[in-house]
Amino acid sequence: MTRLGMGIALLLGFLVYGCGRSNYDLTQTTTVTSGDGPTFSLRLAGDDAGDFLSAKLRIESVQVTGGGAVLANAVQTPEVDLADIGRAHLLATFQAPAGVEDVEFLVGFAGGTLTTSKGSFTVDARCQTLRLTGKVSRITERKHAVIHLDVARSFVPGGAGLTLVPHFQLVY
Repeated sequence: MTRLGMGIALLLGFLVYGCGRSNYDLTQTTTVTSGDGPTFSLRLAGDDAGDFLSAKLRIESVQVTGGGAVLANAVQTPEVDLADIGRAHLLATFQAPAGVEDVEFLVGFAGGTLTTSKGSFTVDARCQTLRLTGKVSRITERKHAVIHLDVARSFVPGGAGLTLVPHFQLVY
């Protein structure tokens, strides 16, 4: 085997090894760095439930990073009902180290169920990870950042149920 062939085989081996690993598996081994300032929270709320009576999603992973450090990587609320409009579910708490201006939020979903007056549907959310960046100066104003997910627009028919195609915004 030539060097090029061995290099390609090694690269393919690394790619195959990484397939199928969830965000949760990757973040569980990370050390969380705590800051010396106030504690902030990351929350998830549903907006515009539409025809959905319930919209239960399982949260697979939550990670908050800033300044090159992991600030949080534990799921505080493993299942949320986003049809409960007006309720912002706690996903994570964190402290931002001094001098950090931006934090990045990663939220992975495991699936769920949605109910309407016509029946219940399973949700395929396996390939969805929300990636958002928040300004620490804005989060400091109210001590939290809230991801607002538009429930009526975020679920589309697909396969045997519904697929999560998130429409969201970050609110301080």
